[in-house]
Amino acid sequence: IMETKPEPTDILPVRQAKKWYGACMDKKEREKRGIKPIESILMQTGGWPMTMDLVEWSEDDFSWQDVERNYFFITGRFAFYIVMPTWTWDGEKRVPKIS
Repeated sequence: IMETKPEPTDILPVRQAKKWYGACMDKKEREKRGIKPIESILMQTGGWPMTMDLVEWSEDDFSWQDVERNYFFITGRFAFYIVMPTWTWDGEKRVPKIS
């Protein structure tokens, strides 16, 4: 199913899945682009220190908060902590608590 072309009669999720699958399986395009997509993401998020010259990267330029924000934007998850809102009852009202 996934290797056939999207048809107008396919439901939207199937058309999208076929399109994304086709993009992943397009070997020519992957080889043409090479590592440029991952390189672009790395440079937008501060680079990868182990692959850079000492003059290109300074730990003073980045905080753990920067790393956390960038990781969240890429993955949708936090790297260093989990925000879990909970509610407790103090006898009179609900009290929010973040842990």
